[in-house]
Amino acid sequence: MCVLLFVAWVGEWPRELDAVLYSGYWRSPFEIFGPLFVPLPGIRMFTWQILLVALAPVCLVTPGAFRRRAFAMDAAIITSLGSIALTFMWGWMRGGAAYQAYYQLWRFLTALLVGLLLLSVIRKPRDLRALGVTVLVAALIRGTLVAYFYWVHVRGKIQARADYLINHDDSLLFVTAILVVVSWAFAKGRPSAWVFAALVSLHQLYAIVLNGRRIAWVELAMALGMGYVLMDPGRWRRRVTRWMMVAAPLVLLYVAVGWGRQGAIFEPIRALSTTGSNTDPSSLARQEEVRNLLYTMSVAGNPLLGTGWGWPYQKFTSIYANYSAEWVLALYTPHNSLLGLAVFGGLVGIGGIWLVVPVAAFLAARGYRRSTRAVDRAAAMVAVGILAAYSAHCFGDIGFQSFPCGLVLAVAIAVAGKTSAWTSGSATAARAAGAGRSEHPRP
Repeated sequence: MCVLLFVAWVGEWPRELDAVLYSGYWRSPFEIFGPLFVPLPGIRMFTWQILLVALAPVCLVTPGAFRRRAFAMDAAIITSLGSIALTFMWGWMRGGAAYQAYYQLWRFLTALLVGLLLLSVIRKPRDLRALGVTVLVAALIRGTLVAYFYWVHVRGKIQARADYLINHDDSLLFVTAILVVVSWAFAKGRPSAWVFAALVSLHQLYAIVLNGRRIAWVELAMALGMGYVLMDPGRWRRRVTRWMMVAAPLVLLYVAVGWGRQGAIFEPIRALSTTGSNTDPSSLARQEEVRNLLYTMSVAGNPLLGTGWGWPYQKFTSIYANYSAEWVLALYTPHNSLLGLAVFGGLVGIGGIWLVVPVAAFLAARGYRRSTRAVDRAAAMVAVGILAAYSAHCFGDIGFQSFPCGLVLAVAIAVAGKTSAWTSGSATAARAAGAGRSEHPRP
């Protein structure tokens, strides 16, 4: 499973399938994995998907696959799958296009399957460590490649540089890597862990700056904020609060100096200040898209099932969101895919399909609060941060239809389910032991 995840995160699709990567100018040696992502004739699935399906029975039939796992997480996944089937059938019966519906759903379906399989194969804390290392190595590789591409192939050579160098979807991977090292440093509390976290975070932050995606800074802020809220009211939280109070004047000065300025050092300010603004063309296009989605919600489908999958949203206005004619699926994959989920799936979509996210957040928070092992606590904190960042990505940048982001979500689902189940078992044993001691007091 770790190998499949690693290949999915670092593998580079052929240029004819992904012209966004490196703006179409270059490919790294990881292009060797490209054939794994080419649709096979006749079945429209690619080899990576077939390998995952072939691995599924092995994961599910191994001894202990369904032991010590949170029933609530399994129930949420099954509910999500059932809700997808129901809204898919509703759209198909109304005349929706089956291929467009498949395109809208297959990445999220893959995330649910991977999450289910990871729940079956994670047995011990060392498996959580293996997942964390897989995410970290993949993010470091992607971050190094974007820096190499910029300094060797872009700087001083390509005048009309695109707004991004790698992919929209790498933002969540970079943010997750930062969460992994920072959460581990908090869990261990050793100076060496903090030094490692600082080095990795600087590397990933530089990759985020070069990639130029504003959503990454929103995701990072939300993820770190959730981590602070989750922390126990103890020594570390008091320290973080003091550091924040000390840093507040410096942050205000940084914002005052950097507001409206260009340059890599002020990139977070530029990104956060232009997000949702009424002057930025990209934000205006997003706002118009939201108006069109709300219009579709009011005139098509029904509140319970929406329009169904396989239907495009309707355009009420078309001033800013005029996408290329080659992007034939633009009306099926709105940037605000959370609102798109409400439009295409109705209440069943938001309440049923999306159920895995709040359930996983609850279970991960409970696992963090009750666990005593550093690996479990760090993994649970990462899962909560991922879920916040993934939700932001879905709200602003087609996260629901993102293949790499869906796999990051799958990791969070599995970590949440396992850490909660492990700590629930420990808590039950502790209560039983306490009851036994109370019934049989020592003489």
